[in-house]
Amino acid sequence: MKTSIIWFLLFVVPCALNAQTKLKVVTTLNYLKYIVEEVGGDRVEVIALANPKQDPHYVTPTPRMNEITHGADLFIENGLSLDLWAKNVLDASGNPRIQRGTPGHLVATSNVPLRELPSEISRSWGDIHPQGNPHCWLDPLNVQIIARNIGERLAEIDPHNAARYSEQTTAFVERISSLLFGERLLKTIGPKAGDILTRKVKSGTLFEWLRERNLLGLLDGWMAQAADHWGMKVVSYHKTYVYFASRFGLNIIGELEEKPGIPPPPQRRDAIVEQVVANQVRVILNYNFYSREAADYVASKTGARVVITYIDVGASEEIPTYEALISYLLRHIMNP
Repeated sequence: MKTSIIWFLLFVVPCALNAQTKLKVVTTLNYLKYIVEEVGGDRVEVIALANPKQDPHYVTPTPRMNEITHGADLFIENGLSLDLWAKNVLDASGNPRIQRGTPGHLVATSNVPLRELPSEISRSWGDIHPQGNPHCWLDPLNVQIIARNIGERLAEIDPHNAARYSEQTTAFVERISSLLFGERLLKTIGPKAGDILTRKVKSGTLFEWLRERNLLGLLDGWMAQAADHWGMKVVSYHKTYVYFASRFGLNIIGELEEKPGIPPPPQRRDAIVEQVVANQVRVILNYNFYSREAADYVASKTGARVVITYIDVGASEEIPTYEALISYLLRHIMNP
């Protein structure tokens, strides 16, 4: 009962008294900021703490971050041990409304199906994430789940505008479906097309299902773009593209890092050279915040091309939105 009263005083009363006041939302990463803006519309003011060009694992909290979060109504983090630095920001914020376990705190990746859940943990294995691979936003189907999580939490702390958040969440989710599959295909299948096609994608039967119904020619958007390169073999530096590769048919034959978070030694680079040659790999994925020395070495021995990519919204002028981020990655990776 005491907890319920505290929640009522902290959230319901302020929202009721200030129905027209915008919610102040702080996110750890910029892709989360973008989704909050899409779902929250003109009801939210959002600030992202991390620089989108920075490795999200290693962000140093600053007094300015503490100041920003002090007045926040909602704090959203990616979770999955990616933005562990968020705990220091929360602890220093002096804001009881956004602490873990309150409605003002959200781990956006809740209920997202995770990959690479380790069966055992050992420090000798490098930077292993105990909750699974955290880079799940690079799969648009996961971002639809994240958007719903955010919409539901906004509605919870601002019930006066719950209907608006629901409508804007639905609009965002439908837009992602349209970009994935193409508007013509969605209209042909009918009202439940997004859900149907999502199930087929997750089960790995999309192309077969469409072919059986003579609908493959209507497939457009990201999945059609990926279909032309399905099974393409690549090497990556870090285990960043696991979700992206699974969704868009890339075959990651190996990582330059033998152990996550540990730069590859010479013998590892030479082993990757052999793999690249044996598999006729044309693309080596490196990320803007990692050294490209090892990737350039492998490229010099094999003729493969090093593709430098960003992974967060706002990291370059090419990717001001989440939709632009996925389009950018498909364009740069599959058409090197």
